Amino acid sequence: MKKYVLIVFLAVFSNLVFAQVETDAPTMTKKEKRKAKTEQQYKKTKKLLENKNFVLESDFLRSRRGVSYPVSSNLNFVKVDSSIAIIQIGSPWGYGPNGVGGVTAKGKITKWVLKEDKKRNAFYLSMNVMTPIGIYDVNMTIGPSGGTLARLTGLRSGQLTFDGDLVTVENSRVYEGRSL
Repeated sequence: MKKYVLIVFLAVFSNLVFAQVETDAPTMTKKEKRKAKTEQQYKKTKKLLENKNFVLESDFLRSRRGVSYPVSSNLNFVKVDSSIAIIQIGSPWGYGPNGVGGVTAKGKITKWVLKEDKKRNAFYLSMNVMTPIGIYDVNMTIGPSGGTLARLTGLRSGQLTFDGDLVTVENSRVYEGRSL
């Protein structure tokens, strides 16, 4: 009986001791947490862009008329690795010259202009890519969390817009076909 009383006494006493512990760290509101998370994502995105080491994995492709088509993000991407860029459009349903139902253009980046908009927490990237099948202008609008729209134009009329997320080359899940 004494053991039970002692155990109950210790349990009650330990709860009282823990109840009196105060934390000096102020708690963050939801708005402050969201702002801190956005700032952290912004810094991560900025580092990716400055290092020229990222992949835009596209979930949607848009035609020049604005019609969006859902696509496989591991086959439709824009990859930048230092001074080399790879632009790929692919389809899991057919075979193409690249082996994945589309076209893969691998080339050298000849122009790179990165602008930072601190007011909107956004980045604007303009680059030219010279490939064996053509010269392409890629203009990207990048949000703080890595959400990206990339407009691709070439020497011929028309444009294609990639809509997706920026990821590191190490974390990307893209499958690169044969380049032309």
